[in-house]
Amino acid sequence: MEQTYDIAILGGGPGGYVAAIRAGQLGLKTVLIEADQMGGTCLNRGCIPTKALLNSAEVYQSARQSETFGIITGEVGFDYAAIAGRKDKVV
Repeated sequence: MEQTYDIAILGGGPGGYVAAIRAGQLGLKTVLIEADQMGGTCLNRGCIPTKALLNSAEVYQSARQSETFGIITGEVGFDYAAIAGRKDKVV
């Protein structure tokens, strides 16, 4: 079955999906073509997951240095599975 569109947008990254939404809002029959995951590299593998992991690392480092601020925490550790789970929720 052949379909006709007014516009085809290649890539469902941050620019692509926003362009597709806007084209639809303007009344254009729109197709969005994405070979991998919607949201692109930034959402799924780059910026956002990295920032979530870095935030956990910063909290860990702050806890390890808490005595500098007069805070006694005892031994500080981390649970990578929980860190990865939080990252997945953020994404």
